[in-house]
Amino acid sequence: MNNKHTHTKKMAAAIIAASMLVSSPAFAAETVKNSSTTAVNTSSAFTDVASDHWAIKHVTKLAALGIIQGVDKGKFSPDTQVSQQDVVIMAVRMMGLESEALKNKTETNLPVTVDSYAKPYIALAFEKGLLSVKEESDGTAANSKTAWGSKSATREWVAKLVIRSIDKENLADQKNADPSTFADSKDISSWAVGYINAAVSLNIVNGMDDNMFQPKGNVTRAQMATFLSRADKELTTRSDRVFIGYMMEMKDRKISVLDKKGNTKEFTVSTDTVFYNAKDDSRIPSTQLKETNEIYVIQSNGTASYIELTNDEEQMETFEGTLDQIYVPKMMVSVTQGGTEDLKELAPNVTVTDKDGRGLSLGSIPLGSIVELKRNLLIPNSKYSKIIVKQVPVTKTAEGSVVNIDRDANKITFMEKASGQNETFPISIKLSVTLPGGAAGDLSKVRSGDIVSYDIKGNQVTGIKVSKQADIGASIEGTLQSVSEDKKILTINKADNTLGAYYIAENAVVSIEGLGNAGLFDLEAGDQLKLDLVNDKVVKVGVTSRSVKQMSFAKIVTYEPESKLLTVTDENGNPFAYRMTDTTGISYWDAPMNLDDFTDKFTKTKGTKVDLKVSKDKVISIKYAMNAEGTVTQINSSTNQITIRASGGQNVTFSMMANIGVETLAKAGATLSDLKIGDTVVGNLNKDQDLITQIAVKRTDVYKTLISNSTERQLSVKDESGGMLVFTIDSNDKIVNPGKATHSFGDILVDEYIKVSYTGKKLENVEILNTTRGKVTGVDSNAGTITVSDYAKGVQILTVGSKFVIKEFGTTSADLNSIKANDRVEIIKDAKDQLIITKAAASKRTVSSYDPVLNLLQLKPGGSGDKTTYNFYARAYLHQGATTVAPSSFVENDEVTIYVLDDKIYEVEK
Repeated sequence: MNNKHTHTKKMAAAIIAASMLVSSPAFAAETVKNSSTTAVNTSSAFTDVASDHWAIKHVTKLAALGIIQGVDKGKFSPDTQVSQQDVVIMAVRMMGLESEALKNKTETNLPVTVDSYAKPYIALAFEKGLLSVKEESDGTAANSKTAWGSKSATREWVAKLVIRSIDKENLADQKNADPSTFADSKDISSWAVGYINAAVSLNIVNGMDDNMFQPKGNVTRAQMATFLSRADKELTTRSDRVFIGYMMEMKDRKISVLDKKGNTKEFTVSTDTVFYNAKDDSRIPSTQLKETNEIYVIQSNGTASYIELTNDEEQMETFEGTLDQIYVPKMMVSVTQGGTEDLKELAPNVTVTDKDGRGLSLGSIPLGSIVELKRNLLIPNSKYSKIIVKQVPVTKTAEGSVVNIDRDANKITFMEKASGQNETFPISIKLSVTLPGGAAGDLSKVRSGDIVSYDIKGNQVTGIKVSKQADIGASIEGTLQSVSEDKKILTINKADNTLGAYYIAENAVVSIEGLGNAGLFDLEAGDQLKLDLVNDKVVKVGVTSRSVKQMSFAKIVTYEPESKLLTVTDENGNPFAYRMTDTTGISYWDAPMNLDDFTDKFTKTKGTKVDLKVSKDKVISIKYAMNAEGTVTQINSSTNQITIRASGGQNVTFSMMANIGVETLAKAGATLSDLKIGDTVVGNLNKDQDLITQIAVKRTDVYKTLISNSTERQLSVKDESGGMLVFTIDSNDKIVNPGKATHSFGDILVDEYIKVSYTGKKLENVEILNTTRGKVTGVDSNAGTITVSDYAKGVQILTVGSKFVIKEFGTTSADLNSIKANDRVEIIKDAKDQLIITKAAASKRTVSSYDPVLNLLQLKPGGSGDKTTYNFYARAYLHQGATTVAPSSFVENDEVTIYVLDDKIYEVEK
């Protein structure tokens, strides 16, 4: 490779390098066939480039720089391809070398064939080393129908020119031996591998779709404008039209800019000046620029034609406090912060605005206002040049919810119900607190999420009346001491050796491993418990110190009625001894019986098989083995046998009746072929306990309700993988609604989640899950809590613990810090009680129409592949500010933000 290239070439390289940044062909041509090109005023678009064209910003910017021109009668021809000679012309222009190129009036003999208008540019490119005579000579001119200059520039050719122009040929040499990462690397010319790898490593080029580089691809003029506009940041020497620095002031159609060398320049801002944001290429109003924002200005003769906000970080010192006094003649104010009064000097040109940017006069600020003072850090010893009146003294009574209590700063933040906005006030030392029911309290009894009315006097919170306390979830562990006789209070000895007594909520769930349908009567003193609490009430009790062991198909060896000692063997012949009690549940062919009748029914026949549930050395229940229950580990259709792993871990093989039936709620007419390894099943045994005559699938899973038919009491639901299930709930007794007073069919709502358990075609129970959906208002990763403003249930504070998964756009994580304030989330527990946090997809869209018949919102496409039709959640939150609106209020061209969960709209913000 040729290393003889000058430093001047870097600018050309950066320009052309950018052409590789977009995943489309390499370069767009400046198709100029003669000298009669049409110059374009940047304030007006080319007639063939619409204001919403995807490249409008970049076309406008390069037109302002004089890099691109129109082709004819104000047209840009954005879709025309570019040639090699035009790429070089634009590179020379961007380098600021056009004048030098055009100075050469001598007819030059070039080793390549180009149009006459391009000759001085190409000659300069050879002189500067951007082009190599050996590489670019017309060695195939006799056989080629296209001259060198008119050839479309290829991506690999541009990569070579780019790397040379930024003096990175040594890097290309180093990268030449590296394998290409592109799927079409076989199509890359051998001489271009190092250049392309170097360009990739410098983030100059990207691939196309499907990881293709398309080394022989071409590019359009619109694409070229985008490439060059993005490459501008690579330049080390800029056109004298460009000035980069910090905005110091903008008023009276003048903008003052300070560069990093301390030079200040002032430019005129006209009605033709355009403003763009580098973050998203969007056009913005001039008011979005703030003092000390970093900006990029293109000007001509002192008038700015193009201004780009490149960094919206403010280089300002801020000071916030309560305004005590204003000294206008001395240009000073007295402000109190944290109980300390401070005197601040103001700049002669200080500006005063309210929090919405409306101008105020210094003398009009009410004393007692919360103000924010700003001082420019770029100016040594500067005085405060901005005052923002964040809040004037307030005296009012309002309703809302508590968002945050900052006890260190002695402040409390409310979300006002009427406006939907947050407002923060200092807390008066004379604060009065009233709790639900009228009892007096103090600030320690007030929690984030509480629904309250509050009194503000002189900008301070003087009274809080709590009308409804927030639902706060928590978990606590301890040793069971007792459960009251009326089963309303549970007492534990906590880890710190203190006692804790808790009310038990309606329909509280008890979980003991191995014991289905456990209840409070199954708890024993000394059990280690994990309690799930909501507002200090127990909604779930989990026993962690013991489980109920199940032994399936155990054979009775002996039973001693006097000692009540039962001896059995498992499938492998291992002996076990357990003690029967008067409370042991005994069942013979599904008929309950007393312990006194046990010997007669169970021990007359040698080797009777039984199903046992034991806890430690005690038999909880024993029944004549009518069923084989467990997980399917093998199905042998040729021998008509099935192997089941029982809950105790033993594998037992059974013969099956010919043409055996399979029952499952998920499919009518299921057969043996519908069973899968891993399914949990219950097989009905014959009288001799050696043949399975019927199989029922047993399953517990979480489903989302799609359709609810209250007349037929029928639900249509789907699981996480999209599997459908339709079933009927014949009795409310099968519905569990933890922590709630009712458990009826009407409590099951469309779009909500339920946990369904069934055996065969028999529905065992349906548990209504507590689903939280709404806006995140706070995340405490240290405490492991997330606060959500649920639009249906108010503010919820949830303890996530360590067992949770966050789902976002098809990916999962367990990093609570990935959840941010204002995210919209859905939170449920899956079938294994793992917390699932799903982040809603948010996007700004434009309404096309609303279909009231189908309840569909039609949206205009914002980009390629955008979904344009959405259904609403049954309880979708549709609002404008804090005011809820009807779906019919959405009309064409409304700008909205939609939040989507499971391909349906949960929230629309108008």
